Amino acid sequence: HHLHELSYYKKFADLAGFIHFHEDGEEIFSFGKYKGHKVRDVFVKDQGYYGWIQSADFPLYTKKVLTAIKLKSKF
Repeated sequence: HHLHELSYYKKFADLAGFIHFHEDGEEIFSFGKYKGHKVRDVFVKDQGYYGWIQSADFPLYTKKVLTAIKLKSKF
């Protein structure tokens, strides 16, 4: 039971669970219109989405994780 819980939480890239890890290790959104899409791909395709999240009522840690992905991807 506890092992299942640990592996479940490892799927989250952020503490709130808005960003999960895909099977290939890349971060994906777990909510909204881009649910299941890779964060990097969404930020390339819809550059305003990052700004919307940063100005919306999301936890600071989630915003930091997304900023790190954005900086790491250099787009």
